[in-house]
Amino acid sequence: MVGRTGRLLAAGVTAVASAAALAGCTVSASAERTVSPPRFEASVADALEQEVGQRPEVDCGTDDVELVEGNTVHCDIGAEGDTTVYDSTVEVRDVDGSRYSVRVEVAEQPKTP
Repeated sequence: MVGRTGRLLAAGVTAVASAAALAGCTVSASAERTVSPPRFEASVADALEQEVGQRPEVDCGTDDVELVEGNTVHCDIGAEGDTTVYDSTVEVRDVDGSRYSVRVEVAEQPKTP
């Protein structure tokens, strides 16, 4: 049984969300800016929360994310207390130094365990 929180998230995850984000970054040897996974996940959660009114749990892996226009990252999206997980594709957009926005597309169907 999916809890109320899971139903709210599931009802809204098919939406496409965008949000501007201010993020700390580091400069790698290639001079490309990156953002840590926790900061990137917060940007994704912010975008989805703004779109569906509920803050999801987000897991985008352990690698730093390059802040390059059009870069895409796959993240798992879920709700606290619910084991249902959705795949999402997150596109980095509007890169300006360490500022960027994300466009999040969440799969309509949950991932199979």
